[in-house]
Amino acid sequence: MIRRRMITALLSIAWCSTSHAAQAPSFPSRAITLVAPSTPGSAPDVLARYVALRLSQAWKSTVFVVNRPGAGGDIGSEFVARAEPDGYTLLLGSIANTVNPHLVAKVRLDARALIPVTMIATSPDILLVQPADGVTSVADFLSWLKTHPSTPAGHPGIGTTPHLSLSMFALQSQLPFISIPYQGGGASQHGFVANQVKFMFGTSMGVLGQIKGGRARPLAVTGTQRIAALPDTPTMAEAGFSDFSIEAWFGIFAPSNTPRPIVDAVANAVREIVVSQEFEDRLNALGARSAYLPPDAFAKHVAAEHVRWGQLVKAANIRVD
Repeated sequence: MIRRRMITALLSIAWCSTSHAAQAPSFPSRAITLVAPSTPGSAPDVLARYVALRLSQAWKSTVFVVNRPGAGGDIGSEFVARAEPDGYTLLLGSIANTVNPHLVAKVRLDARALIPVTMIATSPDILLVQPADGVTSVADFLSWLKTHPSTPAGHPGIGTTPHLSLSMFALQSQLPFISIPYQGGGASQHGFVANQVKFMFGTSMGVLGQIKGGRARPLAVTGTQRIAALPDTPTMAEAGFSDFSIEAWFGIFAPSNTPRPIVDAVANAVREIVVSQEFEDRLNALGARSAYLPPDAFAKHVAAEHVRWGQLVKAANIRVD
């Protein structure tokens, strides 16, 4: 009798456990919010909307894109960091997450508040000069700049990748010029087209239109390899700056303490998007490149980038007033 009762009890427990597992909701079971910490139409926003569309189709669950710009991306990042760590609020983060902490005395966001989930894309900067100045190569530009020591150079704002590129160029070339900050990529491009500045570094995803329209001449890209949109434009390394390499990157982040199975579920779903030929073709046309990294590899990349940009910010004495 006792043995029969024990068997009955064990079977009852097993049935309840199986029933509970069967009834546990799979991820995702409701709508997801993907935060783009930038304005509509910006590179992070464009990437976020494409990824959200494809995830919605794959998961058969809506993925909303919400824009929360401000403070160099920190406003949106903080919003996600404070969200429930359940996978239903994600961030389309970027290189800014590893640069911003070094720009201010009081850090707004602890780097440990977000978990790197997966990298999705990279985008280099492009060194641009005025077509009317007759400079056609980096070597020509260096010679020209030596005879024009007060040349104004523009960038979209302190801590942006074009500003980092300009700062790295200043350190490595040791040539004097005047750095002029604008408020955003659009403003810096308008200043360049209006001939307010003679050269600038611009994001590849932002300045291709100016290049194709003949309003800017590309001399080099800052990435480790040439880009499909400008196959004849060399890298800065090919042009003589062997240690010059800067690429913006974009990826998905989640709040800290998000369970690893959910992190893996998001990463696996995003991977199917990033490795697709359609995604690669879209990014190549924009001057960018698809680049998938799984959670652990992406976390190592983020950590290394945090150290690297801290060193450059210190060497170039870059600060937000």
